[in-house]
Amino acid sequence: MNSGNSEKKNNSLEPEEGNVSGTDSVDIEEFKKMESELQELRDRFMRLGAEFENFRKRSLREKEEYRNYAIENLMLELLEVVDNFERALRSAEESKDPDSMIKGVEMVYRQLYNILEKNGLERIKCEREEFDPRVHEAIMQVPASDLPENTVVDECRPGYMLNSKVIRPALVSIAKADEEQEKEQ
Repeated sequence: MNSGNSEKKNNSLEPEEGNVSGTDSVDIEEFKKMESELQELRDRFMRLGAEFENFRKRSLREKEEYRNYAIENLMLELLEVVDNFERALRSAEESKDPDSMIKGVEMVYRQLYNILEKNGLERIKCEREEFDPRVHEAIMQVPASDLPENTVVDECRPGYMLNSKVIRPALVSIAKADEEQEKEQ
């Protein structure tokens, strides 16, 4: 039978014994060289994967450290406001003068607001502005003959932006055409 042919057709990469010629030895050397290169590439791939994972972890750690540092600075500034509130409360208990208490609270309010502004907080302008659904939230329509329709009439709660991003929309009342204006149109 063809048992000899089936042995020659095996898919082994190893040469058959006794059948090593000059070209086969070159093929073996080339194979070993390629196998070595493949192992080097595998090792390099594994190192790159480990380096990337370390980079990712380091980036997350640095981001968290930066966040904590930023919060720490803000907290230190806010602690000054807390100290001033405590002084104002003690002063109010001792003096019983409402005007001085009001002035003290106004000073602390301005101090707090300045800290918030310094850290990127900005109050959204509303009254007499055209309604903008990106920064305003309408909670009521009010008949107003002296204002164009969809103009902000009243600010019920201020809205704020942090570094140009709306973090709280302003709650507003907007003008609507009264019945006489609607009939004229």
